[in-house]
Amino acid sequence: MSNQKANAMRPNSRHQQNGAVMVISLILLMVVTLIAVSSMRGTMLEEKMAGNTLDRNLAFQSAESAVREAEIAIEGVASLGNLDGTAGLFGLTDVEPEATYAATWTDATQHVVTNASYGAYQAPEYFIKHFTTVTGTEGALNMSGYGDNKGSGDVSVFRITARGTGGNADSAEVILRTHYGRIF
Repeated sequence: MSNQKANAMRPNSRHQQNGAVMVISLILLMVVTLIAVSSMRGTMLEEKMAGNTLDRNLAFQSAESAVREAEIAIEGVASLGNLDGTAGLFGLTDVEPEATYAATWTDATQHVVTNASYGAYQAPEYFIKHFTTVTGTEGALNMSGYGDNKGSGDVSVFRITARGTGGNADSAEVILRTHYGRIF
């Protein structure tokens, strides 16, 4: 009987540990879950950043293509009289539209829409402004290459403003502005 009394007085350690194991397991599960959620958020952020970079690059390339198409259009102009303030072609005395205004790019008389979209949400657009004319031989210098002088001739300088968009309606927008010279 003394053994039974001793066993009754000694607490059963196995029954007391069942709750502690469960609590520790739940805490470890919560820590692992927090680490997994945190890494998923980081991955999603990186994916958004990569998508935005791709979208911005597409908008930039689209605007660049509009600049090239505008340069081709300038080479095809027969005379400066063709730049009359309509259809995105502005002469020396015409008021140039503001490139940052949405109305510039929604009003068909303010810009030219290019022939191809290049994968962008909408086709790139541009407008051309006859900026100035450089007279005499100083204007002809370097028109055909480094150090070449074509002799006499006035160089008409045009400002090209181009706009490109990314792949969807809420995507990046890039506006590029450059100058292009041509002897008529």
